[in-house]
Order: sequence, then structure tokens, then C-alpha cells
Amino acid sequence: MAQAPSAVPAGAAPVAPPVVVTDGMNAGAPPLRAEPVVLDVGFMLPKVGGKGTFTLTNTSDAPITIAAVTPSCKCTATSKLAGTVVAPGKSVTLDAELEGVAVPQIHRAAIRVAVDGYAQPLELQIRGETARAVRTVPALINAVEGKPRQGRYVVESLDGKPFRICAISGRVPDYIGFTPGDAPKSKYLVKYDLDTWVPSFPTCLVVETDHPECPVFDVWIRHETTIPVPGFRMKEYRINAGRIDVGGSAELVVEMDDSGEEILAAESMSPSLRVDLVSQVVVDLTRRLTLRIMPTGPRTGFFNENFKLYGREREQPLLVYGSVRPAGSTDCTGCEAAAPAIPAATPVPAAPAAPGTPPAPKAAP
Repeated sequence: MAQAPSAVPAGAAPVAPPVVVTDGMNAGAPPLRAEPVVLDVGFMLPKVGGKGTFTLTNTSDAPITIAAVTPSCKCTATSKLAGTVVAPGKSVTLDAELEGVAVPQIHRAAIRVAVDGYAQPLELQIRGETARAVRTVPALINAVEGKPRQGRYVVESLDGKPFRICAISGRVPDYIGFTPGDAPKSKYLVKYDLDTWVPSFPTCLVVETDHPECPVFDVWIRHETTIPVPGFRMKEYRINAGRIDVGGSAELVVEMDDSGEEILAAESMSPSLRVDLVSQVVVDLTRRLTLRIMPTGPRTGFFNENFKLYGREREQPLLVYGSVRPAGSTDCTGCEAAAPAIPAATPVPAAPAAPGTPPAPKAAP
């Protein structure tokens, strides 16, 4: 039941009574000041995650009790503050952590701090970006139906150090404002045209560089034909094998949320790549597979191949990419950037029909 306003002395300015809802709680937000309100944990390496701290200060003249701290998604973890009493003018720290993921992306999440006696929580924001030592802006090419199939993107090093783009999926990059042979830069502007890929464009563009911390990464092409169909709930559906010496191999850990079904085998769909299942273990409901990736033959340069994981009842197609280089090379040797992007295919006109030949039937709509 709402409280009645108290009497106001003659000549005094009226004071608004506290707003109270029917259950006796203050309808406003709690008297907590957060610093910062938006916590930016910055760039995070794949699978590493990022941490930061909020400071919450009680701005009222009475102690308050934190009832609960609730992140908006499972990707965010916080320190336990439920039951903590904050005296007037005093502060308490709230630690927050964004879970590490494998695929470069921007993360945003909300954290709601509920206080006893207040109907509305204090809402905080946390953000970060998973990125490798070299990244693209934007992080993907959006080519869903109706979107342009031509455009440009930035390729830059996070440390600001110059590097070279050796090749993009085996092609010479189509630079804007840069000529191959010039001094290397820390940032490039590159054009793309998906119509130059025939008969259809790939799932991603594989970028090879001479940056020591990022010899290879991919730019996903988001399209109706490239969205993965999950047989298992994987942490990632494109696997970066990194740089592999000619004749060598790489062991990678691939994670999946389906911990209940054992993986029986891994099989390559290409004769140019071998995939072996080395081991698997379940940790905190996550199945971790160790795979050995071995390109076959003497060819150098990028590879971008499909393989499958087999369970007892399900299977999962995945894509693995990487760069094969001569042992000991630290530059672009072996990247095989053989040619610039090919122009879009031009339709070839049909030969005229012989006299008396009936017209070909039209295709069904």
C-alpha cells in the first residue's frame, strides 16, 4: 500500500515523497555509482578472454545490500557479491571476465546488479574484441542475399608494426593506395570482388602474412551457402592450422559443447590433406579433441580443405586452413601469390543453330 505524504511546514518548499511500488520497494535504481559504467577489456587473443574491474560506490546515507549480480549471457563471469553490505560512501569492487572464443568478433554483454529494496537493477556494460595480431576491419564480408558482392576492408597489425600481405587465398592482393614492392606498412586497404571466384566463392579468404605472430588467418564470407550446419555444437567450424613446414604437421585442439557423444574418427575429404584424431578428453562439459593436420605433397602456399568428425550417430563437416612454408622461412617465401584476382567470367554466346533446327525448350521457372 502506497505511503501517504508527510505534512509540509508553512512556507517550506514541498518535498517529493519517495516513489514506492506496492510491494514496498523503491521503484528507482539503487544509489550505486559505477566506475566505469562501460568496461572495455580491449583486444583479446583467440581462446584467451579478457578481465576487468568495476568499482561500485554507495552514494546514499544508509547501508545497502547487494542481492545478486547477473550477467546477460554465459560468456561473462563475475565475482560473487550477493549478500555484500556497502556502507555509506564506501566502495566495493566487481571483477568481470569475458570468455575466450576462437573466432575473431566483438563481444558485448550486460551485468545487472540488484540491491535489496530497489526494484530496478544497476546495469553495467562490458565489451571486448577477440582478434589476432593482424586483423581485418570489418572482421567478415557480409554477402547475404541482397548485399553487395564487391567492397573493401582494412588489414592492420594491432602492434602497429609494418608487415607484408603475402597472398590472399593464393592471389596477389588488390590494394588501394599501395604498390607491391613499396616499403611494408602497418595498415592496408584491400578490395574484393566475390564474382571473380568461379564457379562459386569460398567459405573464407585465407590471408597469409610475414607477421611473426600471425602468419595466416581467415576472413569469413557470410552467405547463405557458407553458414555451417551443426551436427555437433562446435566452438568453431573453421580451424586455423597456422604455419606448417613443408613435410611437417600441426597438432590442434578443437573444442565442442557436445560432451556426451564420443568422436570415433576424423577423415579428410581431400587427398592433399591428412587429418588424424590423436586424443580426446572431457573437461567441464567441453570435449577437447587433439587433431594432427598434415598437408601431403611438396606444394607450398595456403590450403583450405574440408574434413569430417564422426560420432556414433552424428557427423560434423569442418573446414581447416593454413599455410605451408619452407622450413625456417620467415618472409613470404612459398606463399605462391601467383596472380591477381581474375576478372568476372564473361558469358560465351551460344553458336547459331543450324537451319531447320527446332528451338531448345525453355528452362522451368
